Amino acid sequence: MGLQIGLDLALRLEGAELAAAEGAASAMNEGSFSQAFTMEAAGGKAVFFGPGSPLSQALHIGLRGPVSTGDVDRLEAAFLQHNAPVVISLCPYADPTALGEISRRGYRIAHFENTLVRRIRPEDSFNFKPGVRRAELSDRRPWCETVMGGFSEDGQLNEDLMRGLESIFNSRASMQYLVESQGAIAAGASMFAGGGIALLAGDSTLHSHRGRGYQRALIDARLRHAAESGCDLAMACTLPGTVSQRNYERCGFQVAYTKTMLLKDWT
Repeated sequence: MGLQIGLDLALRLEGAELAAAEGAASAMNEGSFSQAFTMEAAGGKAVFFGPGSPLSQALHIGLRGPVSTGDVDRLEAAFLQHNAPVVISLCPYADPTALGEISRRGYRIAHFENTLVRRIRPEDSFNFKPGVRRAELSDRRPWCETVMGGFSEDGQLNEDLMRGLESIFNSRASMQYLVESQGAIAAGASMFAGGGIALLAGDSTLHSHRGRGYQRALIDARLRHAAESGCDLAMACTLPGTVSQRNYERCGFQVAYTKTMLLKDWT
């Protein structure tokens, strides 16, 4: 039987993504960066990783019912306090009042994001490729540099993003993975598991190692561990029409819905 796409599934998937973000923010505050915070916001939460971090956003907004003017006022005030742009990840199953409140406040569409999902069944089998392994504590900096390097167009390291990646690495709910090729790290990724859902995230392959199937190898490895952890669903988020989306679809995922990423700058 196929998955029934709707609000009930969205609540599970969005809840898993929010839990992963909260875990990373908590790990960041246990370190030396005290500006990270989470706060209740319009039925969801705002998760803040620092003024320059691209990971900061509000999640799960409007999925529990109507959103009021005061809800969005408080959300915006939390980001304005740090002079940081507000980013809202808006699920299409959010209450219509959420979009109504947001649309009259000068937000623009930053991009769209597909949420993909697949079932995990006890009888499923997943390939395990040589060179794929779980990251160890000593791999923290190389893992962060690899993941960031795969996303960077100019090869420059963004310290705000590095702090966010380190918090993901340190999160108790996350597991990190690496691909090694000829003694060098070529790719990395993460998995957050909880509530029966495995969130596969952070997939990144260094430019010089692309086209060799490393992302699919990382997907298979994480699905295998998700099954061993008792998860019944796996999810991932990608930009529409990308190689990442196609790789996930080849691994049995389907698009559940497309979210709108809304941005408000203060300048």
